[in-house]
Amino acid sequence: MCKKTLLIVVLFAFISCHSVKWNEINSVQKTTIAPEAVTSIFGKYPNNIMMLSAVNPGYEYSYDIGEKDSLYGKNRTAFRFTKIAITLLEKMPKGKVLANFEFLDANNNSVHVNHVDLLRLIPKFDTEGDMNYPEMITEEYNRFGYVFRKEHNEFSVQLAANSSEKLKEANNRSYRCKITNNCLAPTKWEFDLTAEDYTDFGQRLKDGKNLNQNRILSHSWFYIDKELYAALMQVKNPNMTIPVATEYDTLSKIAEEVTIDFNKLRNPISKKEVSEIVELGYKSGRKIEPLDVEQHYKKEFKLLLKGDISTYASILESPIHTTQFRDEGFYKADTPKIFNLKWMKYLDSVSLNTIDVKDAQTYVEIEITGKWAPYKITIGNVDLAQLNEQKLHGMLFGFNTYPKSRRYNSVQSTIAYDADLLPTHLKSYVLLTQKKNDKWVNNQYKGVEKIYLSYESIEQDVLEIYVLSYERITPVWMAKVKLPKSLREKVRIRKQLYQY
Repeated sequence: MCKKTLLIVVLFAFISCHSVKWNEINSVQKTTIAPEAVTSIFGKYPNNIMMLSAVNPGYEYSYDIGEKDSLYGKNRTAFRFTKIAITLLEKMPKGKVLANFEFLDANNNSVHVNHVDLLRLIPKFDTEGDMNYPEMITEEYNRFGYVFRKEHNEFSVQLAANSSEKLKEANNRSYRCKITNNCLAPTKWEFDLTAEDYTDFGQRLKDGKNLNQNRILSHSWFYIDKELYAALMQVKNPNMTIPVATEYDTLSKIAEEVTIDFNKLRNPISKKEVSEIVELGYKSGRKIEPLDVEQHYKKEFKLLLKGDISTYASILESPIHTTQFRDEGFYKADTPKIFNLKWMKYLDSVSLNTIDVKDAQTYVEIEITGKWAPYKITIGNVDLAQLNEQKLHGMLFGFNTYPKSRRYNSVQSTIAYDADLLPTHLKSYVLLTQKKNDKWVNNQYKGVEKIYLSYESIEQDVLEIYVLSYERITPVWMAKVKLPKSLREKVRIRKQLYQY
């Protein structure tokens, strides 16, 4: 066999392996009915259709993060979806619980999202034993959801017969919707409909403000049936023994007595890399700037009530006050959250350790701490070859920290993976622990919620690390770390394998 033919065969086998893996979720399988625990709950509703009420505050809710469509909240009924109908499918592939969602307003306009796997909106617990307690908090009390695309027929909008021209135009602008499992408590969910509006695109080019063309068209909050939620949780996590309704502070108190065994979250460490910190934001006095669209809007809407956020040094000097995320999912300023971030002034050490992963030498565990720091932040199972320059990879604190808002039909071979597509030993994690004994620390109580990773430039030799505050309102700590030459070259070589 000639070298060229051999290369084609090998490449075909490589692509085929990835294709099989990619199609595992969406492949056609033998159909079955939903678990009896689920069907019995739907049987309690008339015609087996679960009807739920929703809250849609409309234009008067000032903290809805993002720009509003011209139709948003202007009408008291149109496109303010306050009723939800969920219908369980009669047949579905084994391992799925498929249902059709219908979001209705008082004018008989509706949004239809069909064949949604309810199990994908339920947390999956990957740890064992006592580590289930901190994972319950970081999974159940973190928001995650799925985006559905109109142009791919993943959802549709049906207008009432007497719809106005403005409503028809708004429908034409709509192109995305999202169903989200809210972070406040079990059973709190959200639905939002997004439009794409280019009417002011020319003006935005002139004034320099062009974050995106998305406009919120409608946003509703609702409670899923508690019995259904508990049943789905049990179906997805048959070995879970922690009651879903356990009160948050009680759960947190138990979780903070749990020692994290990092050896159970990753493969063994193969090498301690020699890296160099080239900048610490609070020492360099770097100015704080919004890193993404969400932070831009949260700054604009004044979710930070008190605190000096001019630099990475000033924000650590005195407690910050923020609006509180509460109730169905609203920001409220009358009961602010107060955080003292001074402990982050002692985070002055960043170490990189290579993890022993077969056929890859670019998976690392990053540890952020300091000689006098009471805590450490550990970011693990990160493939440096999948990070990009000038593009932030976000990771919420927790276990298996997959992107919390992602396509229902996800993109192949990117770091923005779907949790169901990744092997257990490669699932990433971000954890705050006691430095002295690795006991888990509730990051929400310490005022931090998310990590951003990126490269400084196309050279991909300097890793940027950002830590974001509660509710991702603002960055509060940052560092730049120069990779050792050997690791940098491995990253560059492996990166080429993702671009075949």
